[in-house]
Amino acid sequence: MLLPVLLLAQSAALAPPLVVTASRLPPLSSAIRIDGATLDSSGSVAAAAASVPNLFMTQPGGRSGFAAATLDGADPNFTLVLFDGVPINNATSSRGGAVNLAEIGSFGLASLDLLPAQLSAVHGSGALAGVLAITPRGPADRLEFTAQGGGISRGGHTLAAGLSGPIGGGWGASLTGQIDDDGTPTPLARFVARTAVLRVMRDGGADRLLLRLNDVDAAGFPDASGGALLADRRVAELRRAREFLASVRTRRMLADGLALDLNASWLGRSDSIASPGVAGAASNAAGLPATTDATRYDRLLGQASLAWSAGATQLAAGIEGSSERGRSTGELDFGFFALPTAYRLDRSAWAGFAEIASRAGAVSGSGAVRVDRIGNLKARLSGRIAAAANLGGGWRLEASAGRSFKAPSFYALANPLVGNPALRPESGQRGDVALIWQQDGTSLRLGGFVARYRDLIDFVFQPAPALVNRGRVAVDGVSASLVQQLGDVQFDLAAQHIWPRDQAGGPGLLLRPRWRANAAVRWQATERLAVNLRSGHVGARDDESVPGGRKRLSPYVQLAADARWRATEALAIRLAADNLLDADWQDAAGFPAPPLRLRLLASVQL
Repeated sequence: MLLPVLLLAQSAALAPPLVVTASRLPPLSSAIRIDGATLDSSGSVAAAAASVPNLFMTQPGGRSGFAAATLDGADPNFTLVLFDGVPINNATSSRGGAVNLAEIGSFGLASLDLLPAQLSAVHGSGALAGVLAITPRGPADRLEFTAQGGGISRGGHTLAAGLSGPIGGGWGASLTGQIDDDGTPTPLARFVARTAVLRVMRDGGADRLLLRLNDVDAAGFPDASGGALLADRRVAELRRAREFLASVRTRRMLADGLALDLNASWLGRSDSIASPGVAGAASNAAGLPATTDATRYDRLLGQASLAWSAGATQLAAGIEGSSERGRSTGELDFGFFALPTAYRLDRSAWAGFAEIASRAGAVSGSGAVRVDRIGNLKARLSGRIAAAANLGGGWRLEASAGRSFKAPSFYALANPLVGNPALRPESGQRGDVALIWQQDGTSLRLGGFVARYRDLIDFVFQPAPALVNRGRVAVDGVSASLVQQLGDVQFDLAAQHIWPRDQAGGPGLLLRPRWRANAAVRWQATERLAVNLRSGHVGARDDESVPGGRKRLSPYVQLAADARWRATEALAIRLAADNLLDADWQDAAGFPAPPLRLRLLASVQL
């Protein structure tokens, strides 16, 4: 698995919208890219993203657990996740809108791009920490068929197939299907996902249609239960999720240098959960009651924008509208009586935005501003500025600053157990600076950021389980990464240190390791054989469970490896080992990490 590499994106004026760098104009900031080859060897988006030190991934119970990505010490729901440019965060999620990256398989994906920055000025509510863009593969130039299958130790397996190629009239299409079964890596854990994606494109993506269906069955210990090591109730929580995404976009040239972009999408998601609850303990005598919950979320999103180019200056401006609907029905079972629960929330939003970018010699600059009106909240103004300078000798300096916000999720406002209708929107300010050097097979990046958040919505156990606003939270960080190519061997090194703290004097933030570090070696042994070895270090962090209370989790190091042998031009065999040293650590309080697991995959491309 490769560690972060620097993608110094280049694009011609009026190219299709640059969703991977979170801008409609030529990007100034370098994105961290995970390529298709790395995704193929990882098995899921969650596993691939865990190789980036900026992202701390908790995944209790393997893929059966909610894979929440904490970007630069911010809350997981502060990262906006885009699938082919369309946001897939949903307001009924129990994680406040965070996306479970474990649900997304890696087959058929072209890349994963991460841009840590405050980007509400581009995307509106939710992008306080940054954007994670998932891009599926586009149609092939000729008809291609791909199939992949294999087994995973402890009962898992994967099957996938794809068909891609031209369909006439300048159009091309790709269709993929995948079934993932993660087996039983830890007690009570179960995960099965079925995914189908259709992508139809013309003119390099100027016109495109996307249809995606994802169906997931999972089971495991409930959150805060203490997992296999601490939980008193040894009954699995059962979870079912079905998500459908449809989007269409088109670009029309109105005049020389002037283009009109039209985008529309629908996200529909249904979730059902049957939880045994959590038995009471000294830290929380009442525990958490058994629950059943069925939710339905629908979001319609439309956008129209104009992009204009005149020499070294580009402008973009437009409007956006959305309609969200959330429905929930369920029951809280206290043993001696059951309390029916339900909520129904609807929310519409409107926004206007503008962006400008210009270049003068070796210096570039950009700015963005956006006004959002969401439901009955006051209008919010978000802004962002960025600059970059080529210093010569392969050196480049980048800097940016912005302010962002996030409206409370439906779950946070209305959940019958922990919801709080008085919650205020979360807001933040952040500044970034990076010094980059690229030359002769070497990429070096040194960076730092300063982030301040207000009214952060957080879960507390005392005096009763609830969601509350924290006053002021600060997270500062520094990072460094090095990619070195030496003949047939590539070395990747990356590390990050953050300082998260509650400036209002509250308890420390959970699951925020101060140190993250990764290293990888990729060796192209022969023309047909490639071997990868990767390791990662995660520092100490706090977590909390009902039976164990607040607990300091020990740091750990994990090691993984994979080898890919191309037996023929059409057949490739891959052997991968996760947790190669069978190390023992806890992903969350009481949840042991999956032990050593082997994956054997065979793929055919015709």
